[in-house]
Amino acid sequence: MNKVLAIIPARLASTRLPRKVLLNKTGKPLIQHVWEGASACKAIGKLVVATDAEEVLNAVKSFGGEAVMTSPACQSGTDRVAEAARHFPGFDVVVNVQGDEPEMAKEPLQALIEGMLRIRPVMGTVAVPWPAGVALSEPGFVKVALDCQGYALYFSRSPIPYYRDEPKAAPDGTRADGRPRYWKHVGLYAYQSAFLQQYAAMAPTPLEQAEGLEQLRALENGHRIAVFPTRYAGHEVNTPADYEAFVARVTGRKQ
Repeated sequence: MNKVLAIIPARLASTRLPRKVLLNKTGKPLIQHVWEGASACKAIGKLVVATDAEEVLNAVKSFGGEAVMTSPACQSGTDRVAEAARHFPGFDVVVNVQGDEPEMAKEPLQALIEGMLRIRPVMGTVAVPWPAGVALSEPGFVKVALDCQGYALYFSRSPIPYYRDEPKAAPDGTRADGRPRYWKHVGLYAYQSAFLQQYAAMAPTPLEQAEGLEQLRALENGHRIAVFPTRYAGHEVNTPADYEAFVARVTGRKQ
């Protein structure tokens, strides 16, 4: 059996866009789009939705997916993934597939899983070259700076790094070594199973709270996060405008 478990956390009472995982202007609930995208990755051995609402559970079952109930007291998606993972022992790697990424594709998942199995870091994620047409000042697009081995130095909502000698460097340009000047972080995470439980038990940290970025908790506690480059053009759905833009893209593809 493929020892990779993928879990999609799906909370119904999201703050900025309530009930977003069930929005269905495309003819499918948002969570189904995420499920279908993740299902295309054959490196995943088992795919499950973790939710706190029977309404979501029933919606997932209606399109043939598998879902488990988790506590409404979970403070984050990671807490929900960690709780759900305890229902499925025996997997080496657990992947957190964000429930608000309806354009999820197999490529970033494949890159993440292959990297986790190849070098076996305690935690991994993915990043893409900075997308054209997006301002570096956009706080909803998280930036990540990498070390020479491809591990994360820091994640931020602010532009990092700052090019002192060329402060207006184009975000879609490259460095002297051919690497992108800026990386956009994609909110996919993978963990060695034991570390996931350890990570979920850690208390929130100051930088995590300052940036509103949970992955900083691992860095602040001295753990390394491997970052695997990939290609991915999807966008998170966090606001009504995000959802309408997604619907427009789906509608355009169908025409």
